[in-house]
Amino acid sequence: MTLQNQPAYIIKMRAKPGNGDKLFELATIGMEKSGASDRFIILREDDDPDVLWNVEVFRSIEAKEGYENSALADELRDEIIDLLAEPPMRIPVHPYSALPLDPA
Repeated sequence: MTLQNQPAYIIKMRAKPGNGDKLFELATIGMEKSGASDRFIILREDDDPDVLWNVEVFRSIEAKEGYENSALADELRDEIIDLLAEPPMRIPVHPYSALPLDPA
């Protein structure tokens, strides 16, 4: 599947004050365990350490759907939601270009 055909999300989450580190830890664990993505980047805002941005590119539509319907997604979703100060923002997107061209 070409990069431009891979489904992706841009996600923003704001942790309750002081819960940023735990949010980043759980988000990273989820990304590493899911096996659904071959590219992701988790970013922390410079001016607000409780704000997480995640750009996640799934290997395929099937991988995305498989993860979203998995027990891991439900388990982590509940833990993460408990840490949030506001509802998460999730925007479905498709990549246009990225480096490296070949994921390692």
